[in-house]
Amino acid sequence: MNEDSPQNRDFSEAVKELVITRIEAQISPNIRLSIGMDGSLNKEEMIEHVKKGDEIGERIINVHLNFIKAQSSGELISALNSVD
Repeated sequence: MNEDSPQNRDFSEAVKELVITRIEAQISPNIRLSIGMDGSLNKEEMIEHVKKGDEIGERIINVHLNFIKAQSSGELISALNSVD
């Protein structure tokens, strides 16, 4: 199994706070996030799942961390530049 899979990852409080801060700053209150068959979540529900560190919270954290990694590595800008 992948080391970065949510089942094997215990996120620090600092990482959770980073993701919560990003959600608070970047996500409009009227936006909903849909994760598979788990239904849709509003901003407050996303934050609660991240705080709990449950499976949905870990998925949200992984998405944010992957986005940050793509930004810092230049992968994101390369992908954006390749779109016509």
